[in-house]
Order: sequence, then C-alpha cells, then structure tokens
Amino acid sequence: MNMKAALLNRTGIHHIKTQRELTIAFAIAILGHIFVWTVLPLLFQRNVALDMVEGLAWGKEWQLGYEKDPPLFPWIIYLITLWSGKALWISYLAGQLCIATVFFAVWQLGKRIGSEKEAFVGALLLEGVYYFNLPTLEFNDIVLQMPFAALFGWLLHKAIAENRLRDWILSGIVASLGLWARYSMGAYILPLALFALAHPVSRRHLRSPGPWVLMLIATLLFLPHVYWIVQSDFISIKYVGDRAPDAHDFWQFSKDFLGFICAQMLAIFPMLLAAAVTLWRWRTSRDWLKRRWRDFDFSYVMVLALGPMITALSLSLCSQRPLRAMWGAPLWSFLGLFIVLLLQPLLTAQRLRYFGRVWLILFCLPIVYFVVEKNYGTALTGREQAVNFPGESLGRSINEQWRAVTKMPLRYVVGDTWSAGNVAFYANDRPSVIFTHQDLRISPWINLADVQQAGAVLLWNISEEGEAIPKKIRQRFPEAVLQSFILVKGKLPHQFGVAFVLPRARRPKTQSLTQSLSPVEQFWRAAS
Repeated sequence: MNMKAALLNRTGIHHIKTQRELTIAFAIAILGHIFVWTVLPLLFQRNVALDMVEGLAWGKEWQLGYEKDPPLFPWIIYLITLWSGKALWISYLAGQLCIATVFFAVWQLGKRIGSEKEAFVGALLLEGVYYFNLPTLEFNDIVLQMPFAALFGWLLHKAIAENRLRDWILSGIVASLGLWARYSMGAYILPLALFALAHPVSRRHLRSPGPWVLMLIATLLFLPHVYWIVQSDFISIKYVGDRAPDAHDFWQFSKDFLGFICAQMLAIFPMLLAAAVTLWRWRTSRDWLKRRWRDFDFSYVMVLALGPMITALSLSLCSQRPLRAMWGAPLWSFLGLFIVLLLQPLLTAQRLRYFGRVWLILFCLPIVYFVVEKNYGTALTGREQAVNFPGESLGRSINEQWRAVTKMPLRYVVGDTWSAGNVAFYANDRPSVIFTHQDLRISPWINLADVQQAGAVLLWNISEEGEAIPKKIRQRFPEAVLQSFILVKGKLPHQFGVAFVLPRARRPKTQSLTQSLSPVEQFWRAAS
C-alpha cells in the first residue's frame, strides 16, 4: 500500500509539474506574440493605417453608429490614441491584446473539455492562421470582434455545462459587445443558438431562466444601436451589401464564391500542415466516429469551429453576394481546438517538443515576410504603403497654412477618407472630417451653421484629381479660395491641392451677399 501511495503521489506531482510547465510555455508563447507584433511595426511603420484613420475620424464624433460599422471600434481607437498622445504603439498593443484574448479563451475552453495538452496545442495552432499575425497590425473592427467571439464560445459552454446565472449574464454581455464591434458576431451567435435548441444537453436549460436572461441582456444592450440603424435608414446594413463584390451573373458569382473559399484555405493552410505533420494519426473505427459526433463537448466545438464559416457561406449563397477574403478573419478562432479533438493525438513529451519546433517556424515565417516587405516592398511595387505615408507632415502643413491665413483654429477638413482623415488625426487642432465620397448622411455630426461660421479646408490628391479644385467640391463650395499646393515626402512624394472656405469673420466684406447659396448651403443641397 505504501508503494502504491508513493507511486500515486509521484504521479500527481508529475501531473502538477506538467500542468505548470504547459502553463508557463503557453504564457511565454503568448507574451512573445504580443511583444513581437507590437514592437515590429514601431520599427518599420510611421503612419496610421486606413481603417484606423477612418475609425479615428468617426470616434471623435461619438455617434451610436457609422456608415460602415457599429461604434465600438471608433470609440476605443479614439480614446486610446487620445490617452497615448497620438502614439501608435497603443494601437499595435491593443490589436495584440485582442489576439491574446482569443488564444486565452480557446485555451480555457480546451481545458474544460479536454486535457491540458490538448488545450495547449489547440490554442497555439492558431499561430498558423494568417489572420492572427500580419493583418492584426491594423487594429480595426475585425480584430476587435475576434476576442468577443472567442470569449462568447468559452463562456456559453460554461453557462450550459454549469447553468450558473452569472455565466449566462456574462455570455449575454459579451455577445452584445461583439455585435457593437462588428455585425459578423452574428455568425457565431446564430449557429450556437441553433445548436443549443437542437442538442438535448443544452435544450433542457430552456426550462431555466439562464438562456432567457442571456437573450434579454444581449437585446437590451444592443437596442441603442438598433435605434440608430432605423434612424439612419439602415445605412450600415446597406453598406455591407454594397461592399460585397459585384456578381453580374451566376458564373461570376460562382467564381467569386470559390475564390473566397480558396482564400480561406490558403489562410489556414499553415495550421493544417502543422497539424498534419505533428498530430495526425489514422483512425478507421466507425464506432469511434459515432461516439465523437454524439459527444456534447465535441459537437459544441465543431459548431464553434465550422458554424461561423458555414453561416457566412450560406448567407452569401442566399443573397447571391460574394464575400471578401478578409471577412473570413474572425471566423476561425476554434479551428485548432477542433482539429485536436477530432484527431485525438497521443501528445507525448517528445511529440510536444516536436510541436514546439513547428510552432516556432509558424511564428517566425510571418516575421521574416514582414521585415522583407517593409524594407523592399516600395522598391519592388513602386507604390508606397499606407503605413509609410507622411501623414504627420501633411496634417502639420495644413494646420500651419490655415492658421497663417485665418488666425483661427481649424475646425473642419473636407476630403476623401485617407487624405482628410490623416489631417484630422495629425493636425494639432484635431478638426472634424466632412467626407466627400458620399453625402452628408455619412457625416451627421456636422453642424451646418457652425461650418459656415468656422470655415473649412478642402483637400484633394493632385495626382488623382488634378491641380484645379475638383468639380464635385467646387459645386458644393463655389466660394472656396484656391491655395498653394502642399508637397509632402515619404518614401515617395505626394502633392495635395488645397482650398479654403474662409471663416465668416475672415471673408472679404465686398463679397456679394446675393451670390447664389453659401458654401455650406451648396454642400447641403448637393448632398440632399
């Protein structure tokens, strides 16, 4: 008995040691991911990216929704950059914290339904998905939605398994926050809701208050944005449909549909290859397959891993609208865990060491690609990357030129998303943006009387629209005064045309008061 007790004691100590070692290894891997992908862009990038520029322009205005998205990303990116004094490191760190949260949530779910080793491997396999490294350097709504989807998958399993009201409440809050970040959160909510209704283990909880509390909380928290959607004439919903690629006939749609699927296969191919090399083992027992499919935990993870993509593809088929490749980014968070549970590999110490080496390759390859691209990309393509654009120089030049002429702060800048957005972020006066690519419905924060009083800067890219004031801007602002163009240099030179709608206090008194409509009235009438 003493020998048996000693053996059990040694076995328990070994288990604790293995668990601790796996936890330390997992923490090192995640911290390494955060550190590398936060520091690298600081070394090679000098400017905010496009989605961040747009989000910053929106977030400053504190609306309940925007033309393209729910408001959570604009609010967050504006607040953190304001807090950091426009430093870019905060956005890079925020993106990586989102990805780290996905790893953590998958790891936690894996430990609930499998072994420590399976959870460890299932979470770290995500390093082999393209969407979890290079694209995350641009903190945007897609990156922000990913942690909410992962947390929802983990917390909902806890709620179903333990039926504690706290977990149901947390699941409802996270589901709503995911929708506030991006509508594609619905690709997780819908299949999980159908699964909860279909599977007897989860269906029995419908007699308890938990699921109804989840739905009530998620609905109530999302209602303000629903109100905004209706008030804005569904502008953000229409945008999603308009943003999908045009498919003029069945063959074009089929081509784009298959192209999206191929893009997703390429994005997850490194993960699949790593799993095949390190984890694969053949199983031929039909009884094993039947048992796995009947298992609640396995079925739940299967829905988490495959349900979001099936939902997206089904929606595309029903609407006959193709999907863009990056729309698949938030849909693969649980694929690694599903692969591990499906294959049930023998995770010996030797195999774990082998997996560690393969993971290191998955970790390093995107880093090498990133460094090469940033050093030689412009020379090879002849085009400057957005993250190397001289936005700070442009914003400072516009602000100084405006102040020199008007002696007043810059309140409004009119232009396309990229040019005007950079000025709005980098100019010391932090002006509001009036977007020119659509009408005033996408800039509802604009107070027309205030614009007329304060004036505005009109901005356009000379290489794209010429030196004269573009027709669409001139029609809206006939009283605009052309200024000298601005030249800013990044890796390539950029020329911008500039015109001022002078503040009311600075307009010449001899200007005819009967000269058609005011610039703002022209803008409003053209927009309407």
